[in-house]
Order: sequence, then C-alpha cells, then structure tokens
Amino acid sequence: MASRSFRAICLFLLALMASGCSSGPCEGLKCPAPTPNPCGTDRDCGWQGFLAEPLAVPTLPRTGEIITLDGAAQYRAFALKAVSGRIYTFTCTAEEFEACQVTLEESPYLSRFVEQEGRTTRVHFRAFLGWDVLAVVTALPEGSTGTFQYSFSEREDDHGLDVAEATRLTPGTPPVQGLLQAGPDKDTFVFDATRGHILEVRCAGAFPSGTPSTHLTGPDGRELGDRQTESASGLVPGRRFVAQATGRYAFSLSSANSIATSYACSVEDLGLDDHGGTTGTATVLPEGDSVPLEGTLELSSDLDLFSFLARAGHTYALRCDTPTFAPCRDARIYAPWDEIREQPSPVGVARDAWLQVRVEARGQRGAYALTLLDLGADQGTGAQDAVPLSGDVSLTGYLSHPGDEDFFRLDAVAGHVYRLEAEGAASVEALLLATPDASLTRNDTAKVHHFLVDADAAVLLRVSGPRKQYRLDVRDVGRDDHAGTPSDATDPGAALSVTGVLNASTDVDWFALTLEARPHAVNRTSVDTKFVLFEADGVTPVPWDTASGAWVPRAAGRHLLRADMFGRFQGPDAYRIELLPR
Repeated sequence: MASRSFRAICLFLLALMASGCSSGPCEGLKCPAPTPNPCGTDRDCGWQGFLAEPLAVPTLPRTGEIITLDGAAQYRAFALKAVSGRIYTFTCTAEEFEACQVTLEESPYLSRFVEQEGRTTRVHFRAFLGWDVLAVVTALPEGSTGTFQYSFSEREDDHGLDVAEATRLTPGTPPVQGLLQAGPDKDTFVFDATRGHILEVRCAGAFPSGTPSTHLTGPDGRELGDRQTESASGLVPGRRFVAQATGRYAFSLSSANSIATSYACSVEDLGLDDHGGTTGTATVLPEGDSVPLEGTLELSSDLDLFSFLARAGHTYALRCDTPTFAPCRDARIYAPWDEIREQPSPVGVARDAWLQVRVEARGQRGAYALTLLDLGADQGTGAQDAVPLSGDVSLTGYLSHPGDEDFFRLDAVAGHVYRLEAEGAASVEALLLATPDASLTRNDTAKVHHFLVDADAAVLLRVSGPRKQYRLDVRDVGRDDHAGTPSDATDPGAALSVTGVLNASTDVDWFALTLEARPHAVNRTSVDTKFVLFEADGVTPVPWDTASGAWVPRAAGRHLLRADMFGRFQGPDAYRIELLPR
C-alpha cells in the first residue's frame, strides 16, 4: 500500500515540476529520466492538466518533452502572445519521435498556414485580435513520446498590413518589389491622386490562378467597388479608376497560397481625361470642311464627346481613320434631342444647331482618330435652288435631317424617255416645273421610275425618304416609240394590227387606222394597257358593243386608236393589238 502511495506522489511531482525524480522514495521505482527543460515551481509549464506555457517573440529554440502518464501520451500547450494583424511562426522539430502535430485554437479571427519539412513543422498565423493564441503540440505517430525543439518568432513582412505601415508608391518611379509569403500575407501600398485624374495601380507577378485578392480604398477609407474601378491593363492584379477626390489612396493585395510569390507594384497617373463625357465637358471643335478628332479611351467605360456647330442645310459625316479599333468604327453624330439621336452619319440640320460626336469605349481601351467631314450645303431645297443636271447623271446625296428633301432640275427633251432610280431607301418623283402639282411619276409602283414629256420642259426631281445617304441615277433611254398626240399618230398603212411599248405612267401612244363600217373584234396581248378607239376627230369614241365584244364604227374611213396605262404603272409594258373585221 505504501508503495502505491509513493508512486502516485512521484507522478504528481512529474506533472507539477516538469522534471524527473531526483531523490527520496522514488529512487527504487524506475521513474523517467529528468526532462531537459523542467518547469521548476511554475504551474504554467504547458503539460496536460496545467496552464499553457506563455511564449513571447522572440522565443529562441527550447527543448520540450512529450511524456506518458497512466499509459497515455500527454500534450504540451503554449500560450502565444500575439499582436493583432502581425504574422507569427511557431516551429516544432521532433527529436525522439517522427513529427510534431501542432494545433491552433479554432477561431474565425485566426488565419493560419502549415509547412512541413522533414521532422520540422512550422505554423504561420495572423491574429486579428490582440489576445493569446493557444498552440497544442502532440507527438506523431499517436502515442509517441520524446523530446522536441520549439520556438516562436514574428515573420518579417516586407510591406505593411494597413495604411499606417504601408509602402508608398509614386507615379513615374520604378516598380516596388514585394513578396507575398507562403500562408496568410497582406501587403499594402499608398499613393496620392488628384481629383479627375485617371490612375492605374498594378502588381505584376506569377500569382497562382485566382489570387491574390485586391482592395482599393479612397481618401475617406471607403473601398472603391467594381462600379467605380475596373481591371488594370495586361491581365495583372490591379485597378484603373478616375480619382473622385484628391488625397491618399490605399491598394492592398493578400493571399494564403502555399508558396511565396514575388511581384512588382507600380502606379501610373494617366492624367486628366482627354475629352469629357458630358455636354458641359465636351471638347468644342472648330468649323471646317475636314476637322480631325483624336483621343484615347482610357477606361473600358470611357465616353468622349465632341461638340460642333452644324450649319443649316449642311450635311456632316464621320470618317474613321483607325478602322481596326471598334469604338472608332462605331462613333456616331447625334443631337441632344431624340429625333436624330445615335443616327448613323451623315447627319444634317434644317437650322443652325449644336451637334455632338460620341465615341464610346464599350469595353475597349485605346487610341482613336476620326475626321469630321462637312459634306457641304443641301442639294437644293425647292424649285428656286434646285441643282441643275445635264445628260446622264449618277450622284450621291444625303437626306440629313427630318423632313429633308433634295431637289434637282433636268431640262427634258420632248418625246424622250428618262429612267430614274434612287437607291438607299429614298424615293424620287418627277414634276413639271411649270406645274409642280402635276407628277409625271405619280402612278409608278416600281422602284425604277420612267417619265417623258410631249414638249421640251424643265422637270423637277424631288428625292425624299429617311435620313440616309442615297444614290440618284438619271438616264435618257431614247425616244418614245410612238407619238403622244393625235396629230402625230403612227399610221400602219392598211394593217389593222399595231405594237408598241408604254414607257412611262403618262405615256400615250396614238395610231391612225382605216376601218370599214362594220364591227371589229379586238385581239390584244397586254392586260395593263388600255385601248380606246376614236373617230377621226380624236374626241368622239367609237361605240363598243358589249354583247359581241367589238367596236362598231359608224362610218368607214380614218379612225384613231389610243393606248395608255390601265391602273398602276409597274414598268414599261409591251403590247400588241389587232382589230378583226366581222
């Protein structure tokens, strides 16, 4: 019984003193050898059942031991004194067992990373609250015992954690080198910016995919989100933004990668935005036939506006001189009012007005070059200033503002047929200048129009349609095949059949036929041409007998046959008609 009491006292002393037995009644009980680092009289020796051993940085390597009590391997606990935000390393090197298992307390305020190198285990951690961090060491394999080396140090950080300890970046200076160390690390940089300037901070390095995390804060300490910034150029971590306030900005990058990553950070001041993006800040352009517009879209959301005074009746267009750059090709002329907003060029106005050129990045940065072209005055606004045409003509024009119409004057020759075509969604109409209410193409339904005049006359051509470029073609296709007046009617002799072509909606063909005083049936090939038979005066119609389907002349002799259009004109209509005596 006394032997059992002596053994219990020995074990208690081992736990309390962190040492082996030295003398007294334990000598014959084969107690463990003395620990190389006894706790002495301290109760916070870190052994199981006692308070954790406090460690502060720097703690140089010490020797500890894992022992067995009542057949169970014990642990050693350490209270690591940490300052919020700093990175620490607790190192354990196994000597008499295979490896250390180091466990830190579970806490959402603790970021940690473990490195294993042979028998050495290093635990890096960052404490975000200013209290002791509990570290527990056990031996591996489970149940092992023996001595180990342990130490506690603060890991050197090349750049500060927060603004107070941040490294300063200066535009125009070489990049600052840095190292995101293995495990939890955060580096912060600060730089000064002037309101309205565009800045880009970027950190180039071989970072693992998806890392590092970056944050940008303004002079007020608030983080600038994705709507206020955009990615840096070159697919590297960083931000590009317009400084909304003058002051000091902070940029940080952080990660918890398993390997250290070196990098280089720099900041560039791109200066003020070269062209404003509002009506009040738009760049004003001088007047001229050809005005260059050059600029750079510094942000993927950048918008450059130019304003210019458009003169009444003038038409303006844009020429992209950097065609490989999409924002240049997509540039538009527009006005603050809705009716010509975002219209493709050319654009014009009926009265003097300020227009704008809009160059929008839409996700693409880069330099561009455009030319604003004044295409000149309108192509005639009416009969008084119609543009004269001579001979066959092919010209380009522009309908440049709502309600715009272009007028041209053509001196048409009697009996000649003219062909008109307006390409580009525009329509064209031929009018007699002397009687502009009388349209020569009013019944034309085809895209290509035709007209003719019975006497030499000035013809007004009116082009209308949506705001767009058009091409007008005017051709003299030759003389009409048959006269358009009774006095000049074509005489086929004794024949009672005639052929012809109605070349225009107003075309009329006259024929002089000699008929007997008996019914004459009709055989014709065209359903679009209308035929009327008159007596010799060209006014009195010959009666039509519906029952027999024949004309019945009242007397033998000269008669006049008129051919003209029946309904809408869809293009030149060839016909043949034969009168069959009964």
